[in-house]
Amino acid sequence: MVEVRFEGVTKRYDDGTEAVIDLDLTVNDGEFLVLVGPSGCGKSTSLRMLAGLEDVTEGKILIDGNVVNDLPPGARDVGMVFQSYALYPHMTVSDNLSFGLRMQKGEARLSDSEIAIRVTEAAELLGLSEHLAKKPKELSGGQRQRCWIAMVLAQQTDLILLDEPTTFLDLKVQVELLALLSRLAHDHGRTLLLVLHDLNLAAAYADHLVMMRDGQIVISGTPSDVFTAANLKRVFDLDAHILRDPASGSPVCVPFTSATLQAAL
Repeated sequence: MVEVRFEGVTKRYDDGTEAVIDLDLTVNDGEFLVLVGPSGCGKSTSLRMLAGLEDVTEGKILIDGNVVNDLPPGARDVGMVFQSYALYPHMTVSDNLSFGLRMQKGEARLSDSEIAIRVTEAAELLGLSEHLAKKPKELSGGQRQRCWIAMVLAQQTDLILLDEPTTFLDLKVQVELLALLSRLAHDHGRTLLLVLHDLNLAAAYADHLVMMRDGQIVISGTPSDVFTAANLKRVFDLDAHILRDPASGSPVCVPFTSATLQAAL
């Protein structure tokens, strides 16, 4: 498992724009943390700095107590899943899952049998065992997204970053995918940081929910503590009522303009 810390992290571009300002955040071992906020609030930039895809202007990012500011992406042992996933269309699912492992050189390169074991384990965990011989065009959108996540898992990294992974999926598949990601954290010891646009799904699955606005954290804590009408107004300028899911007890946001709320009242 992996612990992550942002200590006073700022991202400032050459034109003076500050995308992230003095970010202080701890992500504990095996935690499922979700970042939410309006477009441009700095949540994706924060993930990209952690992955090494954006430089840190000020402050420090630590993984397991080690400062990683100057480490290249490949040396951070971080897996990242983007909202726009791309699989090699001419390869089978099995070949896609093993591609990164097969491209490793020298002592880092695993044997073919070790690669096969990793692919089998990742496919089983993601429910893809029956699809290993298929090409990406034969998969549903949800299966293709799970294939991309399985590619990351096959690398056996304990820190996984996901930037809007459910954007192009229907609600049923979104729920299935988030439940699977939650199990990865809770049952398999992975540390997950996820950017999500659906507030109710964020509240339902996160262990740790962070609301950002204008490059800064507004509030951070458990979904029950963070997901309040006052915070939704402050961060999203959203007038809403908070209900409780009768099955899970998770907070649910219902905008005042919603017919659902009017019916409930």
